Amino acid sequence: MTWFRSLSLLLVVATASFLCASATDVKTVDTSKKQPETKNELPPELQGHPPVTKQTRLELIRTMQAEFGFAKRLFPKGDKGLQLTSAGQVSPDDQAVAIQVATYGPAAKPGDKLQITDVVIKDSLIVFDINGGSKKKGHWYDHVQVGGGGGMVPVHQEKGANNPGCTLALVFPKYVPEMTATDVKKMLSPLIDFTVKSPTQAYIDTLPPKLKQSIENHQALVGMNKEMVIDALGRPPKRIRESDGEVDYEEWIYGTPPADVQFVRFVNEEVTRVEHIQVGGEKVVKTAREVKVNAVTGAATIVDPNAPQTASAQTPPEAGPTATAEAKKPPKAPTLRRPGEEAEDQKGARIGKDTGELGSKPIPTSTGPEPEWGTKPASSTTTSPTNSSDAPLPGAGQLPPVNPR
Repeated sequence: MTWFRSLSLLLVVATASFLCASATDVKTVDTSKKQPETKNELPPELQGHPPVTKQTRLELIRTMQAEFGFAKRLFPKGDKGLQLTSAGQVSPDDQAVAIQVATYGPAAKPGDKLQITDVVIKDSLIVFDINGGSKKKGHWYDHVQVGGGGGMVPVHQEKGANNPGCTLALVFPKYVPEMTATDVKKMLSPLIDFTVKSPTQAYIDTLPPKLKQSIENHQALVGMNKEMVIDALGRPPKRIRESDGEVDYEEWIYGTPPADVQFVRFVNEEVTRVEHIQVGGEKVVKTAREVKVNAVTGAATIVDPNAPQTASAQTPPEAGPTATAEAKKPPKAPTLRRPGEEAEDQKGARIGKDTGELGSKPIPTSTGPEPEWGTKPASSTTTSPTNSSDAPLPGAGQLPPVNPR
């Protein structure tokens, strides 16, 4: 029993000596991967610029708001968001961003398309709301509830209470300097890529040069579809729907007098007529097709102006020579007859009835020499029985006698 206690005491002493020896060899290792902070400085092209003016502030907000881009790194949801200094340093680090994404979810992944929905310029930073921002924009009536015996029901139930976006703050050393929107996009380039073209611009670049130039110059061409007109002139402030005979059309009106006014007429989603009335009173009307758009693929081609083809949507493209001959016929004169009713002279019938009344028979022409005016005829005409319906009228074919005064 004594030897067992001695052995236990020896084991305890040996273990304690081993722990003390290992404690002296412990080394501290820094596992954090934080990058050393650098001094926030302005880019070389902005150094020495004065603080931003009110006019530049409005231009930056107007230009950057609703701008599209593509994410170059992970954007997390939540109230914290991301910070980017004017020197190009991003915070928080990747580990903290991963924790935010695991907690709240991602607002945009690398390569996703995003949009700047709001811009706020403060003393030394510019705050951008990405995809709606991270803060819920509520109303006072969101907290009001009504109910009775069946329970309480909120007055206003807003869909999508949690905004899917985040915030991005661009931090400057002392103040926001005087700069342009291009400078802002260049400083945001570590996080957002603005060089990628929008879908509209990418589509415009695929169009023929003449059509592309017309859209960039805000001109409507005959044959365009509604999307092209919106790209060129914007959404119309006024629309009217009318009918020209059996053809229904929609007309978009741009401008109001005394400024220039432009009327763009659509028939079956295609521009068939463009009328431009200038300030001086000069009116330019175009009806010949200038552009041909494939309704299925959307491909557009320029039509030869010397070709006799027009943009009228009334005649189908498969019309043959019969339709051409019908188009060349002169229009019919107006008439009071019912459809399908023919004139009596076309049927070969006599105008009057066979009752001996005036106008029932044609007047026979005289075979002899015409007598002189004021003299009595050389021979009198024979009278026919009055009861005969085919007898000519008395004095038919002769001049009336002159009563001397």
